[in-house]
Amino acid sequence: MTGGLIYKLTNFLMPVEEAEEHKTELPRPNLTVHSSTATELKLLIAIPHSFDDVRDFADHLKAKEAIIVNFEHVDQDTRQRIGDFLNGVCYTLAGAVQKLTETSMIYVPENVDISKELYAYAIPTYIKQ
Repeated sequence: MTGGLIYKLTNFLMPVEEAEEHKTELPRPNLTVHSSTATELKLLIAIPHSFDDVRDFADHLKAKEAIIVNFEHVDQDTRQRIGDFLNGVCYTLAGAVQKLTETSMIYVPENVDISKELYAYAIPTYIKQ
């Protein structure tokens, strides 16, 4: 029954006669992309010890380098100041920020996407006998 329903929906949305006509109508062009610059992402892993280190981190972001900052060795106030400063730099450069753990963040320049993978957990299936 399911196969029949899917077949009917497919034929309703795109009848077989039209699909065959479109296949022979025009060949698809081959598209290629040429670029003279190689895209390479550099990543800096930084462990600040004071707020004075933040200027170097901002320079790396301006140079289109991503930074993972581990805040384990600074107190909460310094962590907040560094985070606020780097958030402002990322905003100005159209970059992005993502929290990795409780003590680390990643800051990336523009045109770099940060994505998290979502994992589906299997639910055991119980079969009646």
